[in-house]
Amino acid sequence: MGKLIFYILIALLIYWVIKIRVPKQRNDASPPESVEDMVNCAHCGVYLPKSEAVSSHQKYFCSHEHCNLYLKSL
Repeated sequence: MGKLIFYILIALLIYWVIKIRVPKQRNDASPPESVEDMVNCAHCGVYLPKSEAVSSHQKYFCSHEHCNLYLKSL
């Protein structure tokens, strides 16, 4: 009878150690980062985030150089 209790205690100890070591999965997933609007350059057509674009005459450009080239071609 004493051996049975000893083995049960050892099994419980092993279970407890494994339970502590295994990281818990988080169910509360962090909210996704905000999605930013993409615009395309009026000169070359490349897409880029709106925050990185150069805006002029209600059009978007990938650089000041493309903005100047587009305005000269008008």
